[in-house]
Amino acid sequence: MNKLIIFTDLDGSLLDAESYTASPADSLFDLLDSHGVPVIFNSSKTFPEMMKIRRLTGNHQPFVVENGSAVYVPLDHEIAAVEGLESMHGYRRYVFGEARQRLHGFLRSIQAKFRYKPLTEMSEAECIKVTGLARTDVVMAQTREFSEPLLWLDSEDALKTLAVETAAAGFHLVMGGRFIHLMGATDKNLAQRWLMNQMRRIHGKDFKVMALGDSENDAQMLADADYPVLIRSEKHGFPTIKTKASIYRTTRTGPSGWHEAVRRIFSQQLI
Repeated sequence: MNKLIIFTDLDGSLLDAESYTASPADSLFDLLDSHGVPVIFNSSKTFPEMMKIRRLTGNHQPFVVENGSAVYVPLDHEIAAVEGLESMHGYRRYVFGEARQRLHGFLRSIQAKFRYKPLTEMSEAECIKVTGLARTDVVMAQTREFSEPLLWLDSEDALKTLAVETAAAGFHLVMGGRFIHLMGATDKNLAQRWLMNQMRRIHGKDFKVMALGDSENDAQMLADADYPVLIRSEKHGFPTIKTKASIYRTTRTGPSGWHEAVRRIFSQQLI
């Protein structure tokens, strides 16, 4: 089992989409830790949001923020000494994304063409209504470094047009559970691959990857995994994953589905 690394989405996967709690998935953390299996959070969430979730779950692994925009590595982790990392927020960081100033410049250039509401421009009340977040969590969700979530208020055809203009400008649109995320030309899988390459280089051995997610912005992360897991959602169907690996689709939703899938890996000794 110590050759397995788990990468997981948070909202709608490890965390319940409404309550943002990890039960019953968190009951497996001690088991995973005892087998030397790290759980790496790979989410659209911001650095402050990750700090809170890692504290509540007791997670001390590297983590990926804002849909693959940056990897944060604890100072005492073996990857922290890798070349190319910068010091930031008490961690070592490797950046894949674009600074928000450039993203905002692009949004200003297209704001007359499309109807949308950026998350960071919502009032506290609006943000709570749309996201279901507690009041104390709103500021953390709006403290973004590399991306801008957009509440889409326009047509599907308009969204397709925006996607073309976004790509032409060198940016990327990612479909999340509640928002469309405008960001640099990166994704969760790029960050996942970078982390895996560092681990393989340091240890001189291969690792197997189990990746868990529930929506379109998890597709590439799962497609590149040895053991891809699609968590069932009550809000949408399973996204399409292009992979030769056997995809496990859970019968349960959210953290219950996460618990179901990880228990299956252990009970059937697939690794």
